[in-house]
Amino acid sequence: MKTLQTLRFRVRCLYVITLLILPSLLQAGDDLEATLLDAARGGDATVISQLLDAGVDANVQTASGYTPFILATYHAHTAAATALLAGGANPCATDERGSNALMGVAFRGHEAMAEWLLEQTPCSVNHRNLNGQTALMIAALFGREAMIEQLVAHGADPALADASGNTASSLAQAQGLTRVVNKLRFLISG
Repeated sequence: MKTLQTLRFRVRCLYVITLLILPSLLQAGDDLEATLLDAARGGDATVISQLLDAGVDANVQTASGYTPFILATYHAHTAAATALLAGGANPCATDERGSNALMGVAFRGHEAMAEWLLEQTPCSVNHRNLNGQTALMIAALFGREAMIEQLVAHGADPALADASGNTASSLAQAQGLTRVVNKLRFLISG
C-alpha cells in the first residue's frame, strides 16, 4: 500500500512540475520525448496535448519500442490515448517484440480499453507479434475470460497458431485453465 501511495505522490509531483516548467522546457529544448512518455504512462491528456502541439513526436519509442500510445493504453488511460490519436499517434505501432497496444491490454485484462481500441483504431484483432502470438492467445494464456469473449466477438480467430504451433486453447490448456479451454471450445462451436 505504501508503494502505491509513493507512486501516486510521484505522479502528482511530476504532473505539477510538468505544468509549472513546461513552458521553460519547451524553450530550453530538454528531453520532451521522455516527458511525453511519462505523461502517457500517467494518463495526463493535458500535458500530452501541450507537448504534441509544441511539435513533440507522437510516435517516439522507448528502448523497448513502447510508444506513448502503447503506454497509455496499457495503463487504461483512454483520454490520454484519445489525445495521442488526435496528435498523430500510430495506434497500430509495435514494440521490439512486435506486440501492439491491444496485446498489452489483453495481458492486463482491461476490457473497456480493449473495446475502445477495437472500435476506434484500424488495427487487426488478429495481429501477430514476432512469436506469432495474437491478443487472443495472450488473453487465453492469462485466463482473461471476458477479454476472450470480447476479442472473438470482434473477429479474433481461435484457430490461429503461433510460431511454436500453439493455439489460444492449447496455451490455456498448458496453464491448466480448463474454464478458458471450455470457453474457447464453446466460442469456436458457435
